[in-house]
Amino acid sequence: MKTLPERVHLIAAWLVRTEALFLFVLGTYLLVRTMTSSVEELDAVIAEIVFLLLGGVGLFFAGRGFLQHRNYGRGPTVLANLIAMGVAYYMIDGERVLLGVTIGGFALVTLCTALAAIPKSAGGNSHHGTSP
Repeated sequence: MKTLPERVHLIAAWLVRTEALFLFVLGTYLLVRTMTSSVEELDAVIAEIVFLLLGGVGLFFAGRGFLQHRNYGRGPTVLANLIAMGVAYYMIDGERVLLGVTIGGFALVTLCTALAAIPKSAGGNSHHGTSP
């Protein structure tokens, strides 16, 4: 049986890819909603859709980094989840408590898991492409 430290990369990858899926779904929803209704600020909505879809792609590849035990997925994951925690705060402040607590809790768990997923090469024990 694998212990939690051995599985933390897999857990981080699944959490980050769940966030990526959420961003894809939200971006698709906004796209469909924009095409089926009248929009006053079309340029702002298009910018939101592009931001959500690019963010989803970025988080998807960050999840790939966790699966490969690489370091490149941690930075974008930490940044995205700090932003999500800020969004959750404003949702709670705006009286959408359940949604804010759900997003904030998921972001906090993902943030902690991403920070715990330290690549094996971080201790200096394996340097690829360098000579001693």
